[in-house]
Order: sequence, then structure tokens, then C-alpha cells
Amino acid sequence: MSGDCGARKNLVFLGWILVHLCAMTYDPAPFAWNFCPICGNPLEPLHDGESLRPKCAGCRRFYYSNPIPAACCFVADGGRLLFVQRAVEPAKGLWSFPGGFVELGETTSEAALRELEEETGVRGADAVLFGASTQQSPISGAVTVLGYYVPAWTGAPAARSDAMDAGFFGRDARPELAFQAHRELLAMYDRISAALTAGKYP
Repeated sequence: MSGDCGARKNLVFLGWILVHLCAMTYDPAPFAWNFCPICGNPLEPLHDGESLRPKCAGCRRFYYSNPIPAACCFVADGGRLLFVQRAVEPAKGLWSFPGGFVELGETTSEAALRELEEETGVRGADAVLFGASTQQSPISGAVTVLGYYVPAWTGAPAARSDAMDAGFFGRDARPELAFQAHRELLAMYDRISAALTAGKYP
């Protein structure tokens, strides 16, 4: 029996090493507009009235390095929060809140609830925006993540698309979060929860 426990511990340790090695080797080139995504022609720096911006002369379109909008969900079960273990890069194998990028044609709250269901099978409703965090990203330049509290939800969480595991964790057992934006949003959530508990919010 003790030999089996030791073997399991070794496997867990090896898995931890592999996860972190993968995270270390995933190092994309810095994001920059170099070619027009419509026609493929090289972009040239031209003035848009404020400053020099990459522009496609053929398509007559400027390209801007703006933060990409994303949204994530905070789903509570008593004192526990729902986390997902990522199955894709960046940060494959690490943990985050259910969420992802906003698609054209949907609101940010719709995006948050869609990602929640896609990644965990949990269906949420009445999402409430409580915070935002903007962080630099090697993939898209920068990402603005909106945090939504989901007071109404149904279903049992299970790993689905983009996730290898999903589950609720108490405050003392929370996994380390992969993204700074999620860590900042979690700190906001905890401050708001503490203030509500103390009766400091109307």
C-alpha cells in the first residue's frame, strides 16, 4: 500500500513538472500588426490624425493595437468557487475561472455565460458585472477581462471544451490561478464578499 502511495505521489510530481515545462516553452512572438489580414499586403505606418498607425493602403484600413475583450464567471456554491483546469495554451494544465473571448454579435455577459456552459456544462443566468482587469498579453497585445458573478445556475460541473478538469474549491484549497487578470478579479470578489458580509454595501 505504501508503495502505491509513493508511486502516485511521483506521478503527481512528474505531472506538475510537465505542466510547468510546457508553460515555460510556450513563448509566442510579441503581437504586432505587420500584414493586412484581409488582402495580405504589408502594412505601412501612416498618420490617422492622432499618430502613426499601421495601415493597408489597398484596403484603406488602419489597424489598432487595442485590448481584446474577454469575460469570466464567478460561480459560488456556498463558500466555494468554480474553477477549471485549462486543456489548451496558454497556461495549459493550470487553473482559471470559466471564461474566454467575446465573439462578435454577443454581449460580454452572454459571452461569459456561453463560455461557462461550454467549459463546464453549468448553465448560468442573471450575470452581474463586478470588476475588470486589463493585462498585457504576448498573444493579443493586451486583454481586458470582465468578471461576472453568476447568482443563478444549474447543472453539475464537468470538464468540457478547453478544460481538462472542473470543480468547486473552498477558500483554503483554491488552486493557483494562471492569469494575473483572474487573480485581480478574485481579490475584488473577495473584498466585495467581505463587505457584503459585514453589511458595508447597501
